[in-house]
Amino acid sequence: MNGQLPKSSGPQKELSLRATGADDAQLLITIASLGMCRALSKGQLSPDYACQRLFGPALLTRLSQMNACPALLHAIHMATELEDVADLIPDKLASAIEDIEAELLKALATLAANKPDGEKWLVRTQ
Repeated sequence: MNGQLPKSSGPQKELSLRATGADDAQLLITIASLGMCRALSKGQLSPDYACQRLFGPALLTRLSQMNACPALLHAIHMATELEDVADLIPDKLASAIEDIEAELLKALATLAANKPDGEKWLVRTQ
């Protein structure tokens, strides 16, 4: 397992997701992050891939700017360090992912309690 997805050889397609408002954005990020953690814990994706695609410092900065819930900020902060954990102390990777998932579930409980209204996340393309 190299944790990388295969390159597509067909025509390039685009799919867009859009969250409206800070609460909706946080909910979308939390759910996507839980999915990424699940793939990491099952060995289907590498920490390098996760950090390149989702768990980067730019996401942490954007969440900080929108005053995201503390549990989500903490989870993403820990997630940005997964590459280092995998490289330096690989035997701690599974527990690091579990810790991130626990924080994400706390965030989800808080965000889902707010039940942000809004449009579907899938953006219709013309």
